[in-house]
Amino acid sequence: MGADKILGVACLAAAAVLLAIVAFDVPYFKSVYFLRIDLAGAAASTSAAHQKTPYVDLGVLGYCTDLQNGLGLQCSPAKIGYSLSEASKYINGTLPSILSKGVNVAAAALTKALVLHLVALVVALVAFGFSLLALMGIPFIAECCADCFSGFAGATGFVVFVFDLAFFFIIKKRVNEQTGTSSAVMGNAIWLTLVAMILLFITPIMFMIGRCCGCAGKVGKVAYKPLH
Repeated sequence: MGADKILGVACLAAAAVLLAIVAFDVPYFKSVYFLRIDLAGAAASTSAAHQKTPYVDLGVLGYCTDLQNGLGLQCSPAKIGYSLSEASKYINGTLPSILSKGVNVAAAALTKALVLHLVALVVALVAFGFSLLALMGIPFIAECCADCFSGFAGATGFVVFVFDLAFFFIIKKRVNEQTGTSSAVMGNAIWLTLVAMILLFITPIMFMIGRCCGCAGKVGKVAYKPLH
């Protein structure tokens, strides 16, 4: 793998970074989340400057709430599988009906499936590691592994993206049906996941193009080798 494959390696690196940001969104990266729910039943906004009412942001490993009381974001501990029934301790009282009725679908059993984000991240990192070994001229097996793992990472990323759409769309729909307005809005994490998935899908194509160009270059050199 030569310089003609650097673009593929860069795609893998970018995808891995995006997957890491998404996998460790709220409560770690507090500006990255999948779904924002307005706790007052008003229209939610993805802009923090325009969000004037209390809200909760849902992520892969937990959630953060802001009661607009001057204390800022209060976040749950990060763990695999969480339930919004635990949010009462951060909301200082009984859960609002918008959480207790409309979002109980976010039970621990379902949110455990969000661990797929971590699986996709690990696969992307493994593919990136093999691609670096191949770029440095390590034996051919590294190049084959880079191709295989990048394809596997793309497939995993697709499964993760479809699950995110289905899972968070169900919550969004239930909340909005209960309030009669757009009290739940999709966050930026869903779009970061989409970009990462696209990068993972095009990476094997980049590797294939690089291999074809490399083979064509070698054939050309042999074909035009001067005779002595």
